Amino acid sequence: MVGKHFTFIIISGLLMLAAVSGCGKDESDVPQLSSQANERDFEEIHKNVNLGQETKAVATSGSDHGMGFVHGKKEKPDPNKIIASVNEEKILRKDLDKILDRFRKQVPPGAIPSLEKQITEQLVTQAILRQFVREKGLDVADDVVNNEINKMRENIAKNPAAEGKTLEQFLEIQGSNIDELSTAIRMSAALDAYVTNNVDDKTLENYFIKNINEFTGEEVTASHILIGTKGMKEQEDLDKARAKIESIKKELDNGANFAELAKKYSECPTGKTGGELGSFPRHGVMVETFANAAFSTEVGKVSEPVKTEFGYHLIYVTNHAPAKDVSFDAVKDTVREKLVAIEMGDLINDLRDNAQVEINLQ
Repeated sequence: MVGKHFTFIIISGLLMLAAVSGCGKDESDVPQLSSQANERDFEEIHKNVNLGQETKAVATSGSDHGMGFVHGKKEKPDPNKIIASVNEEKILRKDLDKILDRFRKQVPPGAIPSLEKQITEQLVTQAILRQFVREKGLDVADDVVNNEINKMRENIAKNPAAEGKTLEQFLEIQGSNIDELSTAIRMSAALDAYVTNNVDDKTLENYFIKNINEFTGEEVTASHILIGTKGMKEQEDLDKARAKIESIKKELDNGANFAELAKKYSECPTGKTGGELGSFPRHGVMVETFANAAFSTEVGKVSEPVKTEFGYHLIYVTNHAPAKDVSFDAVKDTVREKLVAIEMGDLINDLRDNAQVEINLQ
């Protein structure tokens, strides 16, 4: 099976498709942006907030978003311009635009520069991993690739959001095809197998012993209100954000309903649903500062303002499930998945550090 974490690194250009098909996901425990917020990644929860702040900053900067202007008209970038190089491999503007065009209508114009950078970084990572796979001669059987594609077909067929479309139709909409998808899955599966083979049972058990608290099932259920500060540089703005969160805390102390205030004030997308985050463990999902505050807050209580890289939070804890005794054998697959993800992250970082990478989006 293709590793769920790495599939999205490799097939970044097919994110829209993946969202509908569940491609590469173990749907029981993958962090998702859905109503089941208990499995969300904290940074993903806030990405819309961050995107909005970046948009404001760019919109007031007078930037031409990397597209030159001639007599007041946008000049289309040269599709064959080299925007990045990874060792001897070149990444062209058309490689970026092929992915960017899938998202242009979904983001405000001011957010395009940030999106361009993100996509370019994804393309660089793909190039680095592609070179590694080629140099190591990594590969998987055709059956592995075909099984993954069949799972995607099944997921699409079951998903009402697909509206009867086939996998091929989704790929065509995304400017891709089965051959490109197969290549991406093959590389992802080969990398996953390479890393997994380097993680033996003894290594897994040692990791479990050292990090047993990650697997005991202890978790809290909480909601939050966010007043964002990401991108703020002026102390005056930071002080205003702090004052606002303290004012909201006073309203709560005076008996106001948390969900209603979350809908009214929170700058996180979860505010629309009363700030609900669902359940999460102490480690691995939320940023540590946030998680520590949540686990330290009594059930039925609201925390004092908590500062993270995203801004100021108020956390309302509605349940705290205690830790349970757990054996290594019972969570062995989960331990392997976590350790493989760590090992893959380390591999990517090492390859990036040793690669000759140049990026030029100007």
